[in-house]
Amino acid sequence: MARILYVEDNFDNYKLIEFILSKNGFSVMNAVDGLDAIEKAETYKPDLILMDINLPNLKGFEAATLIKSKPETKDIPIVVLTAAYSNEYRYLADKVGCVGYFTKPIDPLTFAEDIKKILENKHEKGFDDPLAVELSKSLEEKAKKVIYFGKELSRMERKFNSIIEAIMDPIILVDEKSFVIYINDAGNKYHFLKSLYKKPIDFTLFFEDVDHFYKNIERIGYLKNHIFKVDDLIFIGNFVKIDKEFLITLKDITEIHAMIEKQKEIDKFAVIGRIASGVVHELNNPIAALKTYIDIYPKKFLGSDNQEKVLNEFTSKLKSSLERVITLVENLALFSRKSQEPKIKLNLNLLIKELLSFSSYDLKRGVVSIDLNLSEDLPLVKGCKAEIEQAIINLLINANDALQGKEDPRITISTYSDDSSVYLEVEDNGYGIPDDVQKNMFEPFFTTKGDKGTGLGLPVVLNIVNKHEGGLKFFTSNNGTKFVLSFPKLIDTEADGKS
Repeated sequence: MARILYVEDNFDNYKLIEFILSKNGFSVMNAVDGLDAIEKAETYKPDLILMDINLPNLKGFEAATLIKSKPETKDIPIVVLTAAYSNEYRYLADKVGCVGYFTKPIDPLTFAEDIKKILENKHEKGFDDPLAVELSKSLEEKAKKVIYFGKELSRMERKFNSIIEAIMDPIILVDEKSFVIYINDAGNKYHFLKSLYKKPIDFTLFFEDVDHFYKNIERIGYLKNHIFKVDDLIFIGNFVKIDKEFLITLKDITEIHAMIEKQKEIDKFAVIGRIASGVVHELNNPIAALKTYIDIYPKKFLGSDNQEKVLNEFTSKLKSSLERVITLVENLALFSRKSQEPKIKLNLNLLIKELLSFSSYDLKRGVVSIDLNLSEDLPLVKGCKAEIEQAIINLLINANDALQGKEDPRITISTYSDDSSVYLEVEDNGYGIPDDVQKNMFEPFFTTKGDKGTGLGLPVVLNIVNKHEGGLKFFTSNNGTKFVLSFPKLIDTEADGKS
């Protein structure tokens, strides 16, 4: 069975010729470009080569010249099969040693017989034309470089593809017409992503506010660390515009998010335990006063000439003490309640005062002064009350811990706003955050507090801020540390009334 190497980059053209020749007893192999033809001519050792002219990398005439110049392949007859017909091409084919010239479309009834005749005549032809010899010499060095770089490119492409496919997180490439042109194996494991392939992508899948996304892309070319939910799955995504295409990388944080949510509840109850002694102390004062009033006022009432005045005084003191107890208990119950609240309109000033009404004693036990610098007429924000409470408490605890051993320890809580955002600052006058800690302090489970810390304090704060489409910055030096939270300000049409 004669072996034919057909050099053709169009798969449909190849299959037609392969079908005709196979039916007539030939074995046909395909080479997709000039470099592939040179390599397969040496390894496959075909009885004849069918060569197209317009090929990638090396043209057909260049590939034929190099094949005819090599001792191991020079005797293989080469036949041109091309859609390009001209006397110049025929002349050039003859000069580089080709033994036949066929134009497309071929005659399917006679083509196989014509190939058989060429093989039966053993029509071998080299070239000794000076022009062809010089062309061969000039092409040889070029071909070596092209072959080398082609192989290197293929190797790097295989390596790159292996790396991409080995990445455990979804990677999606979107073309300039918003069609998904690539999804890696990790992405194909998710049905909602797999179904996007070769379809136009709708960015509302990732964003509630698509206009905000496009504004960011237009302004800086990327949007990073965007958290979104699809069905019961939670992802964090990075969206980068490269030329006119979009590269989307996603990370499934469903399990991490569930763990953080659970840890947030654990941390909240840990905070309650931490401030419990302070709460008990605050409760003891009004309760002790109540006991004293109950012991004293009956005797005072019986021995008084103005019993109505004594009774009113007794009632007023009882009411004051009971209201203090009720306020403390209500605030503690509110803080410990599991967070399943929707986003509501909030006034951060009121929220801070409410938190401090039952947690400030824990800070003051360490002789920590708490200063409030709250902006009047602070605009409202929209958020989950329990979550923002958690963020503020975490920052207060960190500030308090940073002040251990510090003379005149002080925490300042400030609020202010600008045209688009409302800001909340928690600042301490501690010793600052070391450089090595700054690099890792937002990573889950990183802690400098040993067994006393969970390592989720700041990650939880960051997660809460991101969920509220806000921002988190910090500034630190030897004179202290300031954390700045920002939340989108409600527009005037939304911000009617106070929380």
